[in-house]
Amino acid sequence: MNLDTVRSELEQVVREADASTATLEAEGSEESSELSSHDQHPADAASDVVDHDREVALIEAAQARRVEAVEALARLDDGTYGTCVDCGEPIDEARLEFRPEAARCLVDQEKHEAALA
Repeated sequence: MNLDTVRSELEQVVREADASTATLEAEGSEESSELSSHDQHPADAASDVVDHDREVALIEAAQARRVEAVEALARLDDGTYGTCVDCGEPIDEARLEFRPEAARCLVDQEKHEAALA
C-alpha cells in the first residue's frame, strides 16, 4: 500500500467534504422564490421541511466523513494507520483500499455500529 497515495486520497476526501458542506449550506441560506412570505399550499411547508432535513443530513454526513479522513491523516502521521483503533490488529488492505479513512477492522466496526444503534 502506497502511503503517499493514501494521503492524497484522504486529502481529497477532506476537500470534497468541505466543498459539499459549503454548497449545501449556501443552498440552505438562499431566499425562497415565493412571491409571498406565506406558503401557497400546506404541502409546500411539508416539502420545505423534508428538503431542510435532507440538507442537514447530507451536511452531517459530509462533516462526519471529513472528521474520519482528518483522523486517518493523523494516524498516517503518527505511524498507526492501518491498525485497528480498538483491537490493535492490522486492518485488511482491501478494506483500506475501499475506505481509506477506516479506523477499525471489520469485526470491530460492526461492534461499534451495533453499540451506536
